[in-house]
Amino acid sequence: MLLLPQPRLRWLPRRRRRWSALLLAIGAMALLFLPLARAALAQPGPPPPTSYDLAWRAPFNRPAHYPLERRPDPALYRPHSDWFGRLILPPAATMAQGGEDWVWLEVEQAPAGHDDLIGRRLRLGWLDDPKLRALVSNVRTPVRLGAEARLAAQQGNVVPTRLNGRAEVGPLQSLAGAHPHDDITVALEAVRVEQRNGEPMLRIGRPPLQSTGRWVGLVQLLSRDPADPERFRVQHYDRHRGSFSGAIETVRLPVQPPDRHGRRFFDPAGLLETPTGAEGWYLYGAPDGAGTFTAQALEPRLLTSLANDRLLQGTTAGLNHISRVNWSDDQTRRGRVNRVDLVPDGAHTPWQPGDRSLVIHSFGGIGGPDGEAISGFTVTGHFAFGAARVVVDPFTGQPRFDLRYHQIYANNPNGIVSGSQDWSAYTGNLQRGWLGTRPISDVLVRTEPLLLEELAIQAEVLMARYRSGDGSGVSLVSPAISCVQDSSQALWITIDQLRRRRRALDGSELPRLASLAQALDALLTPFGMVRDDWRHNASLMNNPGDGPDRFQASRSLRDGLLSWRSMLPRRAHDEMAGVFLRHGDRLRLVRTNQLPGADQRLAPLAPTQLLGQLPVVGVIQPRLMDAFFAPLTGRGLALAAVLLGAYAAVALALGRATGFLPVQRPRVRPLVLVRQALVLLLTPALVEETLFRAALLPHPLEGLSGWDSVAWGTLSVGLFVAWHPLAGRLWYPQGRRLFDDGRFLLLASLLGVVCVIAYLATGSVWPPVLIHWLVVLIWLELLGGRWRLQG
Repeated sequence: MLLLPQPRLRWLPRRRRRWSALLLAIGAMALLFLPLARAALAQPGPPPPTSYDLAWRAPFNRPAHYPLERRPDPALYRPHSDWFGRLILPPAATMAQGGEDWVWLEVEQAPAGHDDLIGRRLRLGWLDDPKLRALVSNVRTPVRLGAEARLAAQQGNVVPTRLNGRAEVGPLQSLAGAHPHDDITVALEAVRVEQRNGEPMLRIGRPPLQSTGRWVGLVQLLSRDPADPERFRVQHYDRHRGSFSGAIETVRLPVQPPDRHGRRFFDPAGLLETPTGAEGWYLYGAPDGAGTFTAQALEPRLLTSLANDRLLQGTTAGLNHISRVNWSDDQTRRGRVNRVDLVPDGAHTPWQPGDRSLVIHSFGGIGGPDGEAISGFTVTGHFAFGAARVVVDPFTGQPRFDLRYHQIYANNPNGIVSGSQDWSAYTGNLQRGWLGTRPISDVLVRTEPLLLEELAIQAEVLMARYRSGDGSGVSLVSPAISCVQDSSQALWITIDQLRRRRRALDGSELPRLASLAQALDALLTPFGMVRDDWRHNASLMNNPGDGPDRFQASRSLRDGLLSWRSMLPRRAHDEMAGVFLRHGDRLRLVRTNQLPGADQRLAPLAPTQLLGQLPVVGVIQPRLMDAFFAPLTGRGLALAAVLLGAYAAVALALGRATGFLPVQRPRVRPLVLVRQALVLLLTPALVEETLFRAALLPHPLEGLSGWDSVAWGTLSVGLFVAWHPLAGRLWYPQGRRLFDDGRFLLLASLLGVVCVIAYLATGSVWPPVLIHWLVVLIWLELLGGRWRLQG
């Protein structure tokens, strides 16, 4: 029994003291063991409803709400895709026949000549292609839901329970069975119609693209029905007149039910007033049973047009915008939209039809009274790659961007499924899209086509693995496993595959692609060491057929640290964009912040670095990480040697001329020299360079202009010089006389200038530390500095 000391209770009568001590002891034991008791007594009950479950209760979020026989006016609406349909997971017994990876597709759209297939349920499988065979072979796996999957479900996440117990689950099955209901709709590409046992079937040459709404129209919102706020009068775009002067009709934009946190993914309030809608909206959806067109996804035309709000010329200006401006408070205001083109040094052609680009996607957090909890003063956000094309809009005849994402996405409450998704399925989806709730940044990078093609393949492997959880049915997040770490893994394997391919062809690499690969390598493997799981998984891509159980997914903190630059979405987003800009690629930054922005209880939160919400720490911490983890390269050593030699020549000349460095024969004591060398390396060299260079100066990756570099460098030198007289007066009185000597301060100023140059040129703290250390060591022990310090 836990007894409290009696003296604390002596003011009570003896009998009451005993009862009080007993009650206090019981209370203390209850506090100690209550968590264990709760865990022991907890009974496994039904999991709480997910946000997906809550949305499913609304009829307009179910496929049955949109009968296939209801078709809108073809003069106003166009099919979302040539081939479009709903995936249906066949029964496990049916899947066991034949051993292929296939599912049913309820055809909702089909190209001319295949109209008779609309409304039919057809078998959907893969074309006989080596890359597709390798994809299926590498990722198909038996699925067994275990304790981790049950825990994820108890926490309110969507878990693929319909896949449990199935053998050889391939990428098509894991996509069709990701939801509790057959409601995933996809657009199909590279489709071939075949006959199988007298019945038509579809084979595809590319993985399905998750999409929302089988019909799409371009409209301008005119008014809202006061009696039914979900109904809007809209006017369609007339291509012949080039304006919104077409037919007028009433459409429905339904208000989504609150999710498990009480937030709505979409509320049409504010749509009429937002400036973002000035150029119209793309409505993705279908007619309901009464024939009213009901929007299932929304896309502002303004975002995808080739026009920009701002164009910045020059690599330095672009880097500054990425690191300092893009996520600033001004750019992250609720309801705001930004489109900025970054053109690096050199001549660049404008965007034009046919251009393809990489997409670097990130989003931030949800703040405000109804916002989400933030832990550790860090807004983590999300990261993904994707691809964009410049296409000709069939409504306007004008070029526009068409975006899709490679979403490596863990299990979540909303039913967002890992896989390739277009804008309508991911960002603009009214049921679970982030357009209205989060700040979003999409960086479009016009870069190497080979990189885009290979990255799409490698991302598809990771996305399919996330859907099946490598057989566990669940993908959990850790410092080493996450959307950003595994997107980075896909990129590293892409680089590895491209290098192998080029060597196999002609023994060389494309020079431009090789330089980009080297820069990305430095970002993805900052210590020059590749994670074992990344290297192992890359080797499997060269030997398909060994089985999906061979894939590795490390959860160790060590592996996470080996790829630390891609541990947080904000850092990966900004630094990868910077790598491509320095490589000479043109960028387009597209920012949205909780459109339409009428919900005053939500506020956009920019994603941050570690501890980024702390005012000072959030700025200094990433600078220190960049400065300390930048390796000391041969180039950095050579530059340090040159700068040290230049400083020595100038300092010796000035010291001799002013009498500060008298000519004398140095007395070398090896043991003292070694001991002092270790002390001086720590202080003043490492301490002062950390303060006046690494923490104070913006890192070169932030994109300082020439004049900004001069201004910050001047501040650094000034504070560095002023530090010495201050030290002599406050905590180092024996150095006061020396630190007030103008000759010393002049040499200290020159040393500060040299260290600033070394730091800004290399981005590493180690060259200035090396210079500072050697200068102080030689002066103190070999040039009479200790005598002056003691005088």
